[in-house]
Amino acid sequence: MSTSISFHSVLDEKKIQRIGYNSQPMQAMYTNDEYEEVEMQVELIEGQEKAFQIVDPKVNWDPTINDLHISQLIQITNPSFLFGPNGVASEDAVLGIAYKWYSKDSSQIKVEPVKEFSKEEVQSLSSEITTVIPKGTLRGKITFEVVLYLSRYKNNSGMLLTKPGTILGLLESQIILLDGNSSMFPIVEVNDPSKPLWWVKCDFIDPLYEQFREENVAIVINQAHKLARQLKIENGLGSSALLIEIIATSLQIILEKTKLTGEWESILNGESEQGSIGEAIYYFISTFGWDVSSPEKLAKSIREDFENRFK
Repeated sequence: MSTSISFHSVLDEKKIQRIGYNSQPMQAMYTNDEYEEVEMQVELIEGQEKAFQIVDPKVNWDPTINDLHISQLIQITNPSFLFGPNGVASEDAVLGIAYKWYSKDSSQIKVEPVKEFSKEEVQSLSSEITTVIPKGTLRGKITFEVVLYLSRYKNNSGMLLTKPGTILGLLESQIILLDGNSSMFPIVEVNDPSKPLWWVKCDFIDPLYEQFREENVAIVINQAHKLARQLKIENGLGSSALLIEIIATSLQIILEKTKLTGEWESILNGESEQGSIGEAIYYFISTFGWDVSSPEKLAKSIREDFENRFK
């Protein structure tokens, strides 16, 4: 058991309320293969506080091949309360706000300074935090924190216990789950009036090693079909019962095709390579509880799962 003692005042819930800290919901986007900027949805995970998952309305985002752009607007309406005897720093201090993100799953951490301010410089503070997480850097869960730190003293005072660089408190913390719905369904859009509304691409031989990407497996949506507008892909998976049914049917086809490769038992035992089709299927089954004991039970369990998650 370890005990740490702080010799300087730090932020607590009462001080955070007093300074009037608040923030807007986090925004996320990426650039797709057509160099289009795609805005994604950051949705609260049911039953968890301050834990979110990223959902791509185009259903193409993959953290292994796309950079993730994160932005968030933060505000402190009364920053002067941070200074003085009742605050967390002396009157001549310069404070800083930093954005910290880290992932235990990926053993990665980064801290980015956002803004510095003193008591005389601002009556209220508003700043947009922006950061880019390079593709292939992170997986699993990322923790994002907004921290307050002591940057320096204007008068170079050497008598104070608090040293420049000291973290004075945590303003906000939230978790983003990368392995969520956003990378579940590789969807490719085509424009061919002579073709049906949708079909499934299963161009793989060894699901244990071949990657769960659109060149190997994909749901193909024909935007030139007369019913394509009813899918409302741009509004997300929960916006169209027809789109949900297409995806449910497609995933059943993909799973049934995988069973025919002879690697089914290895997949169920979690023996697939990272990022492979087999790993994705194992994730679906183990995370969402799909019943793969028969085709009819699989069809029912997928739809029950979708009914709960995309209602």
